[in-house]
Amino acid sequence: MTYEKYLEQRKGIMDAAQALIDEGKIDDANEKMKEAETLDETWDAITEAQANMRAIQGKQRELDVQNLSGAPVEGGMVTATMSFAPKGLEGNEDGEKLFASKEYETAWAKSLMGKKLSAEEENTVKIVNAYTHTTENTGIVIPKTVASGIWDMIEELYPLWDDVQKTYVKGAYSALIGEDSTDAKWYDEATATEDAQETIGELALSGCELSRAVTVSWKLREMAVEDFIPYIQRKLARKMGAALGYGASHGKGKPSANEFKPEPLGIVTALEKEASTPQVLTYTKGALGYKDITSARAKIKVGANELKIYANSTTIWNELANIVDGNGKPIFIPDPVNNGIYRMLGMMVKEDDSMLDGEVLFSSPFVGYLANVNKEMSVMTEEHVKARTVDYCGYAIVDGGVTSTKAHALLKYADALEEEEEEELGG
Repeated sequence: MTYEKYLEQRKGIMDAAQALIDEGKIDDANEKMKEAETLDETWDAITEAQANMRAIQGKQRELDVQNLSGAPVEGGMVTATMSFAPKGLEGNEDGEKLFASKEYETAWAKSLMGKKLSAEEENTVKIVNAYTHTTENTGIVIPKTVASGIWDMIEELYPLWDDVQKTYVKGAYSALIGEDSTDAKWYDEATATEDAQETIGELALSGCELSRAVTVSWKLREMAVEDFIPYIQRKLARKMGAALGYGASHGKGKPSANEFKPEPLGIVTALEKEASTPQVLTYTKGALGYKDITSARAKIKVGANELKIYANSTTIWNELANIVDGNGKPIFIPDPVNNGIYRMLGMMVKEDDSMLDGEVLFSSPFVGYLANVNKEMSVMTEEHVKARTVDYCGYAIVDGGVTSTKAHALLKYADALEEEEEEELGG
């Protein structure tokens, strides 16, 4: 059943019900109105089934990174030339240009708003989607300009996510990681080289589904196109940004059973999972001191030259801003070169709402964390006729994990039990 057919049938039922009411046949009218309710339930089931179908169509298959082209293999060798362009895109210069054009951005926005497209706009949509669509894409693809705007806003709101190293590999992805090496010696010609002890590990990144929806009323959707695009960008950036920021800092990682859904492994989570938590220090709430900062700084052994401090607004202004050195001078000072930026002992302080109250994260995220964007962001829509609303759902597949715990250190509030134990030991 199409939406137009549904509206036509419903109108017929309601007209018949009104005629029965006019004739005074109330019981018959009530029975007729039950038909309308049944039709509404049928339409809801249809829209839900369509949404599920779109979700299934959107699921991607993992790629064999040894043979991205899917070419035949003879004698252990790939016989065809690899093409990294999506299928059907080669030579389509019009599609490439329009994909990032203002014309396509406007046509895309109007389609999401339920507005009628002109013949030229419909042609633009056809050209771009012929250019971009592979077996992984469904629906009308989000314009590059809109997606870039959402990512930019996310990175501004959540600087920890902005600063981590990112790759864009489709399918499962593994990276070799190593921290320690004992081989720091030099040798003369007569001395045999000793075997060094290396700590080598593997960071396996698969894919965690990130989905956030913004619900807009039909009335609100009537705003101008030039207002609608930034509105949707801001809403999706805040919702998806919160999830990405949380993932980089406090994500739970992969469950061993069914305790929770798969998430990226956050830096704070990784530090707190380490045996004996060597990279975690505690302090008394309201009494963060100079020595606490230097002790945490001393724990950074990897990427020290790129070290930054991340904390939320409450922690920055209630704890960090009140620290003074031995001469009573504050160590939290503005950077006159970068307006709005503060530094402590040369380290940039960044406000990040993904951090909890009391947490102060010392981190070199580019060398100590790796995130992989398995599937770039897309936006799908779903209409809710009875509620007169439409959902705009942002969707991406992302994973991430710590490559070196020694690139990070965490200061956090000591809990009450820990403080009591410290007092007893001191007494």
